[in-house]
Amino acid sequence: MSTGQSGFIALSGNKLHYLRMGSGSRLLIAFHGYANDATLFYPFQRHLGQDFTIISIDLPHHGQSVWPDTQMLHKQDLIDLVHQLREAYQVEQVSLLGYSLGGRVCLTITQLIPRLVEQVLLIASDGLVFNPLYYFVTRTFFGKRLFRNFLTNTRSYMSFVEWLRSKNYIDASRHRFAMYYLESEKDRAFLLRVWPGMGEIVPNQRLLRSAIRNNNIPVFIFMGSYDRIIPPLHAQKFKKDLSSVHLFILDKGHRVFDSDTLPQMAQCLITGKC
Repeated sequence: MSTGQSGFIALSGNKLHYLRMGSGSRLLIAFHGYANDATLFYPFQRHLGQDFTIISIDLPHHGQSVWPDTQMLHKQDLIDLVHQLREAYQVEQVSLLGYSLGGRVCLTITQLIPRLVEQVLLIASDGLVFNPLYYFVTRTFFGKRLFRNFLTNTRSYMSFVEWLRSKNYIDASRHRFAMYYLESEKDRAFLLRVWPGMGEIVPNQRLLRSAIRNNNIPVFIFMGSYDRIIPPLHAQKFKKDLSSVHLFILDKGHRVFDSDTLPQMAQCLITGKC
């Protein structure tokens, strides 16, 4: 299997790394999840490479992308990214593929420039509903300070976290997920860069739904029935009253795509229906 051609895209004086896979005439821009990188989508080229050229992006602070710790990724950066790729590959529209955090990126692009989006494939996607906690810790003054203090003085807060778990305010899966990413200083520093850095990349739900409806954009959503990080209920709420949104809930956890599910996902993009 080809490992893809590596390159960089200049945005706001910084550089996002990408891998190019496949050789099809249609363009698919892919965005990975938290703590992943562009290599996540290697398996898709086997199923899509003849129909699509896949540009898999390393998000800021991931993979080989070069991005300052203090600079956010802005919505205009996403618009510029799409325009650069459309011009480079001479296409009118692009398709979008996003996993987890990357799904939120896809939804933001769809809200901003819906006429340039052919279709969207979302896998265990973030951004389907408004997340007040994320907004609080990334976009408010007090929330930002609290978040930074928590990650730099984690031990002071651990008893409170354990109390929340004991009262079932945090379920076991989310508790394990949080502990995994808080265990080491390196992981905490990474989280402190990524969450604030992606804080502006959150779709406006009203504008997003209007964009999908008015442009009749096909959106294919695959969720895991056992996913406790992003439960399928979020997708069920999102789908309501949107006829071009198609939801598939599979007997999986958060990592929904594998050798069993990839063919169906690919078919959705190739044919525009499932």
